[in-house]
Amino acid sequence: MTKQVEWISHKGESLDAPENTMSAFQLAMKRDTDGIETDIHLTADGILVCIHDNDTGRVGDRNLHIETSTFAEIETVDVSNGKPEFKGEKIPTFRSVLEILKPGKLFYVEVKENDERVLSAMRREIDAAKVPHEQIVMISFHKAIVTASKHYMPDIKTLWLTCFEENKTDGSFSPTPEETIAFLKSAKADGIDACALEKAFSTKYIKALKDAGFLVAIWTVDQEDAARRYLEYGVDSITSNCAAKLCNAIEGR
Repeated sequence: MTKQVEWISHKGESLDAPENTMSAFQLAMKRDTDGIETDIHLTADGILVCIHDNDTGRVGDRNLHIETSTFAEIETVDVSNGKPEFKGEKIPTFRSVLEILKPGKLFYVEVKENDERVLSAMRREIDAAKVPHEQIVMISFHKAIVTASKHYMPDIKTLWLTCFEENKTDGSFSPTPEETIAFLKSAKADGIDACALEKAFSTKYIKALKDAGFLVAIWTVDQEDAARRYLEYGVDSITSNCAAKLCNAIEGR
């Protein structure tokens, strides 16, 4: 079957392995999804690590704040996160994940903090690992980071992360296609990576963005029926906790 969309493993294949761990990312590579997604933070001693929150409390066996802890401290935390078969799993460095990225696979990297130091560190690690820039997609909720990313990494695609808000008066949603396009242009972004709120999306919305030259990615979709609807809408990529499963069910690969 012809490939319809890029299937991105959210925090790795995180339905089956602890999120944002080497096991989850390696599983995505083994299952041959189109790419992986992670979140990065800078430790107190300047090491980029892959973890969603700014502390280890939710996923770890003890709570440390990432930005005020050294990497030596961070890597003592067990992040098996309720999956006993993965006991002893550690928070990986961004570099270590770059090093297992297979040729041609995409790597969606969310910069969580509004801190340009993360961008310069990200650029250094990507180049040190010799990963081609076309495999990297920088994503962020922060407009300043989206814009600044083009300064640090001009040839790396950037997507603006956003959620939709419903107007309680008339049921409309923001941002509208026009608002989205205006924002993307002002932020110098290559597209949008939006939360999967189906009642806010439509073929018209996505067509407007794509006709304006922007990419449309969505997160996080784990149900096959929802994924199929987004394919009909014309999205460019779908981020999922079970990307391999959806890809196999829908595209047979």
